[in-house]
Amino acid sequence: MAKAVRGSGAGVVILSCSDPRLNPYQVFGIDPTIKGVSMVTNAGGRAVDAVRTISVLQTIGNPRTIVVLHHTDCGLTHFHDAEIKEALIKIAPEESDTINASKYGEIVGSIEDSLKEDVAFLKASPFVQPGTWIVGLKYDIKTGIVTKVDEAKAGN
Repeated sequence: MAKAVRGSGAGVVILSCSDPRLNPYQVFGIDPTIKGVSMVTNAGGRAVDAVRTISVLQTIGNPRTIVVLHHTDCGLTHFHDAEIKEALIKIAPEESDTINASKYGEIVGSIEDSLKEDVAFLKASPFVQPGTWIVGLKYDIKTGIVTKVDEAKAGN
């Protein structure tokens, strides 16, 4: 088996919601063919779901910046864990214990609050390389304005 070669640390991971109204390539004016930018998307752009992928990306490529991008009018501000759990239990009742023990990324406060939670989660995660710069950005769906909400360094 070949040994992984780690990159320079110059790369960036952008974690965002999978909402089709949010295209991080367009938001940041990034050419998708440029190396060094990895996109990770999930429901709500939540860090708890993305930490496994981020840790793998840091192991094989060593990006030292993580951008967490949440947006206004996110579906997870409208649909909460209790509703999602109820729907999932209807689909897989035999998995009700697992479903009830899981979190599905609901956003009960403001987008700013969810960004601060995710930045803090990644900062404290033992799976994120110490010294990684983590920045939380809010994207306004209506205006296209991006606002910095929070930032931290992992392991500090």
